[in-house]
Amino acid sequence: MARLGRGDAPLFAFQLTLAGWGSFQLAGQRACRVPPGSAFIALIPSRHRYFLPRESPGWTFGWISIHHPYVLERMKKLVAQAGPLIEVAPRGPLAGIVIRLIRGAIKKDFRDAFEVELALFELMLHCEQAAQQARASSGEGSRLLEEVRQRVAGSLPKVPDVEALATQYGMSRTHFTHFFRQRTGSTPARFAAEVRIREATRLLLETRLPLKQIAENCGFADVNYFGKVFRRFHHMSPAAYRRAAD
Repeated sequence: MARLGRGDAPLFAFQLTLAGWGSFQLAGQRACRVPPGSAFIALIPSRHRYFLPRESPGWTFGWISIHHPYVLERMKKLVAQAGPLIEVAPRGPLAGIVIRLIRGAIKKDFRDAFEVELALFELMLHCEQAAQQARASSGEGSRLLEEVRQRVAGSLPKVPDVEALATQYGMSRTHFTHFFRQRTGSTPARFAAEVRIREATRLLLETRLPLKQIAENCGFADVNYFGKVFRRFHHMSPAAYRRAAD
């Protein structure tokens, strides 16, 4: 929040994850993971933070700050309507224009101010298009999540692997993972783990079953592995979670 001095013009930062992941959070909202192929738009000034969680392996990203008043106003509207996160296809036009802007800022190799402004307008339009496509697919994403949730929950204590889920949709594992993530923002493996942890959480709160039995019912090989996955979602052990709820 100290980036702007008195009298400085507002701006926005566009930060694209290249490897690893970090988190972005608007004031009063949940932190969102920003994995490779995703970017966030940070309006400055605004109440936000981005940070490296302890469980992240690291975060490599490219970023650029943009002051253009008209582009800034359009991006403010975009963030207000669709949120600060943008999906960036690795070989798509949005990724290309972001890399061009970053390179231009470093190497100063734009021919003139007109070429810079054209690149900024292309960035703005591609971001708006990506947000529009995301809104159009949100209904499909909700249906996909519910279908996979039912499949995973209905199979317990057995756990269908990603290969089996992909086969159900007539896709390869790689294609299905990309298809699922593009529409839901998560991976099939992580979502399946989330479904199992939700069921385990319900059993912790509604029954007195021992942890070993809950782990088995939810498809975990042993109590230790169950505890490790549970901590990833709740940041405490299953036993501590149950005690806190009593």
